[in-house]
Amino acid sequence: MSTYFRKLCSYKIYKSFSLRNLREVHFMQDSVILISTAIEPGARSSKRTASTLYGDALARAGLSGVLYAGGDPIVLAGRCDGLLLSGGGDLEPALYGQVPQSHRLSLDPVRDTEELALLRAFCALRKPVLGICRGMQVINVAFGGTLLQEVAGHDGIPHPVTTVAGTHTARLTGGFFKASSYHHQAVGQLGHGLCAAAYAADGLIEALEHRSLPILGVQWHPERMIPGLCTDVPADHSALFTYFIQRKPKP
Repeated sequence: MSTYFRKLCSYKIYKSFSLRNLREVHFMQDSVILISTAIEPGARSSKRTASTLYGDALARAGLSGVLYAGGDPIVLAGRCDGLLLSGGGDLEPALYGQVPQSHRLSLDPVRDTEELALLRAFCALRKPVLGICRGMQVINVAFGGTLLQEVAGHDGIPHPVTTVAGTHTARLTGGFFKASSYHHQAVGQLGHGLCAAAYAADGLIEALEHRSLPILGVQWHPERMIPGLCTDVPADHSALFTYFIQRKPKP
């Protein structure tokens, strides 16, 4: 078996089904979504618990989540139906033309490189991408945008969000809601081809979408806004995960 398939077979599959070998993916009825995280398969930590929420949220939408564990981005993009860029630490400021300005930076250059490569591969095949928290920031930086390295009032503080009418975000979440928020950075200048899809009361961009590619990013945590799974705030954002189904390329 090739190195690619050995790595593919090491992924953990969440509740939807038990997958022993990703060569079986083509025979599965559920769409398979690659979840990019900083967690090694089998690791035990609070971060793994957080990552499990993504898989559970996907399962609620009838999708199957696969934890990223390395491998060729082009091969992965060909075998999976979508990419979920999850939350986590901060991006290296040099990637968006800045020097470190915050004492709270938590950097992982390897993850930066891997996620940017995955995003390019899925974009090349026009497969849907959903970015959550850090994942939204990865999308913006990948398209040439910048980040605000330190913002107040958003880390662990639920706050109101207003969506932009006519966007996919508005259609999936409604016009106004209180969001589960855990970030100290935010999108600054939007990248090429991106548009704002939601704002916080202080004017910060809370969601973005690509004008022509099936890409959506949200700064809040929809996996923590699903009744019966995890509810930081009284809102149901399980519909956001159906974005993968709605934007899946037609055969």
